[in-house]
Amino acid sequence: MVVVTSLPPPSHGVRHEQPSIKAFINDRELGKGTLYIAESHLSWVNSGSGQGFSLEYPHISIHAVSRDRRVYSDDCLYLMIDTDIDFAGRNQNNDQDVNEEESLTELRFVPEDKSCLDAMFSAMSDCQALHPDSQESHSEDEEEDEENGEGEEEGDYDEYLEAEGNGFHSGHREIEMDVDEGQFDDADTPIEE
Repeated sequence: MVVVTSLPPPSHGVRHEQPSIKAFINDRELGKGTLYIAESHLSWVNSGSGQGFSLEYPHISIHAVSRDRRVYSDDCLYLMIDTDIDFAGRNQNNDQDVNEEESLTELRFVPEDKSCLDAMFSAMSDCQALHPDSQESHSEDEEEDEENGEGEEEGDYDEYLEAEGNGFHSGHREIEMDVDEGQFDDADTPIEE
């Protein structure tokens, strides 16, 4: 859970700092503040109240630049996070939250200067890459099978190609294709209109 509280701006590893950003959590506007995209976390601090929040990158499921006005009224940096946001400790029943299904929260950062969106996205991408997902795309069992040679057999693929007769290259032997000599000789010649 992320808590909105008094928060100082990050002091090191800041890759991008963008003032005059409105922050929205789901449909709730938090006001205007400064977005800090740092190597260790993403932070937003309200310019007036000093209230803000900080997110660790593993909680950020998706980040993107949204320019589709049918989806949202302003161009923004869109984030989907895998945790709830608590406004100054109002949700104190943490024991209940442990048993509940994981929730998703949408964040939107709307800058006054829309030309900075691509730079914000680029900084986010760079920092997100510093924190790869802890979950592997393959299960450990699949990895062990592949290491022990128990994965898919290459012979099965060759048999499939022979049965289907698709004319693909299997990686081990070439399958003949009907190609006329000189068929592609003029491939580099521009077509005249």
